Amino acid sequence: MDIGKFRFPGEFEPQTDVFINWLPDYCAGEDGDKAREVLVEVVKNLLGHVNVHVNCGCETSLEACKQMLADAGVDISDPDTSGQRNTATDNGDGKFSPHIRFTQFDDWSVSIRDNGPDVMIDDEGNVLAVNMRWSNYSNNDKMEPSQQLARRAGANMAIDLDVFDMVNSDMVSEGGNREFNGKGVMIAVEDTEVVKRNPEYTKQEIEDEYKRIWNLDKVIWIPKPLLEDDDIRKGPIDKLEDGTLVWPGSFAAHADEYCRFVDEDTVLLAEVTEEEAAESPVSAENKRRIDAAYEILKNETLPDGGPLKIVRMPFPEHLVFRGSQDNPTVMGWKQFFDENGGVAFDGTPWPEGDYCFINSCSYCNFLVCNDVVLGQRYWHEGMDPKIKEKDERAKAVLESVFLGREVTMLDTYYLNLFGGGVRCWTKNVALPQ
Repeated sequence: MDIGKFRFPGEFEPQTDVFINWLPDYCAGEDGDKAREVLVEVVKNLLGHVNVHVNCGCETSLEACKQMLADAGVDISDPDTSGQRNTATDNGDGKFSPHIRFTQFDDWSVSIRDNGPDVMIDDEGNVLAVNMRWSNYSNNDKMEPSQQLARRAGANMAIDLDVFDMVNSDMVSEGGNREFNGKGVMIAVEDTEVVKRNPEYTKQEIEDEYKRIWNLDKVIWIPKPLLEDDDIRKGPIDKLEDGTLVWPGSFAAHADEYCRFVDEDTVLLAEVTEEEAAESPVSAENKRRIDAAYEILKNETLPDGGPLKIVRMPFPEHLVFRGSQDNPTVMGWKQFFDENGGVAFDGTPWPEGDYCFINSCSYCNFLVCNDVVLGQRYWHEGMDPKIKEKDERAKAVLESVFLGREVTMLDTYYLNLFGGGVRCWTKNVALPQ
């Protein structure tokens, strides 16, 4: 197959399908229940705009998922449309009525953005899936059976959309670290793709492979991820006044936490002010990393020679989660830590008292889906008014770059606790109509 005629559409282009991995049963307790409530809101806000595919993978109850959605007023009827490329229901007038569909592809991962179906299109109505390797964010060998399972899940989801042609790659890469403008340009964090995911290859080899499989003219490399989104195994990143260590709240290290294409020549880039950088070492380091990305982006050009426009997005206040050792969320992090040796790379052992981490909050981890944009907000009654002010500023920025689309800000704090935001937990696909 001639890959050269295909392209990966920008998220701001028309979409047909969105996939969601339901939160597994092992994400237990009040935090897990509240995270599922956020997923319910995501589904409710997408229905009517796009086909929604809810996957209940490994250790996930399909019936419990359906019941929770039904209790929230979601019509969970699932038309038998398997095997059809466009799985929406034909109304007979040339229009389609988007609906919900449930699947049970085995998958241990939760952030379907990262291993979900990557579908490319051409101008003739053809489709092609790209099948990347998977390593659980460099925590496992990419050849392990469990990692192959996650890789197959994405391929199976593509096949479920009647996308059978695939191009395979030995490179490990996750969807959250790939930002496409739909016109042959991709932005990615270099440290993640080169150092963390594919250390056996050179940067040039990786770039050449990405240009091949994604049919790209250019890869724009930004240096580092946000500090709280970096590898938790590196060790604590801050300390509270009482001496309690604060750890990162993720290990994904992805571009979509702070840098996003909003059209083919404009990126939305988070911004940490000088005043914010003076408030904590985490903010100071994030400013250094984002400023380094800004210096690269402001000097970049598009394949046609035009400049890359940059719009700035406020950076959310750091929200520190603190839990005792018997908190189910903390126990989940401890299990991960134990599976990776029990000691951080810097020699720091798992804490004996409360476990604290900076929640992976972001205003840039939004989902664009046709005429709606699902953003993230964090303020609720009793919190610092500064958080509310930033929520409002973030919404205003989204409204300014997505004119004519409805911007809905969801309270995603509990979803973020499990390592990602609205975009991380969704995977959009744009099939030919």
